Amino acid sequence: MTPRQRYLAIETSSPRLSLALGNEEKILAVYRGPHDWRHAESLFDGMKTLLNRARWPLQSLSGVAVSVGPGSFTGIRIGLAMVRTLGQSLKIPVVGVSSLEVMAAGAKTKAEWLVPQIDALRGQVFSGLFQRNGSGFLRRIWAETMTPPEAWIKKIKRRSGKQSLWISPPKGCYPDAQVLLDLARPRLAAAGPESYQSVLPLYIRRAAAEERRR
Repeated sequence: MTPRQRYLAIETSSPRLSLALGNEEKILAVYRGPHDWRHAESLFDGMKTLLNRARWPLQSLSGVAVSVGPGSFTGIRIGLAMVRTLGQSLKIPVVGVSSLEVMAAGAKTKAEWLVPQIDALRGQVFSGLFQRNGSGFLRRIWAETMTPPEAWIKKIKRRSGKQSLWISPPKGCYPDAQVLLDLARPRLAAAGPESYQSVLPLYIRRAAAEERRR
């Protein structure tokens, strides 16, 4: 009998730390941290709690997924540093998934057109356009971008016409590790042990310190 896969998903791009464990078929355990941006302090403890709940040793993991942004620069770096360390030390596959794709896939709606938004501050949002068919297959129509929300929504509505449209609020709607793991599962099955090297952040905008220097 083929051993079950043991996958971990890490979402640190938003204010709420979110973790999930699962195998090749289903989600087995989840962990959600406080809404406080303290991922550097709470990620390791959250992983320990979740792994203890499932009775999985850290060394037994067979793949790790992470949300690569857009979102918090600091949060994204923390998540990426963790999965790269796990991938390299355990020699297991690592995959990255867009935070906006995770939000679109997790939208509780029957709408065909999906527009997740993340507050990018300074009157901007990170967003993208996705389309979901009747069987649940998600397709990226327009890539992730940073844009003023008013002009963006007008453009979206012209594209979607009279078809059903879901638009998330820029605040209070976050990617979830359960959805991240569901999206990552087939990608993990196809990835190799060196894949951690190609998992890169999706920043879109320069860090605030870099923008100030410019």
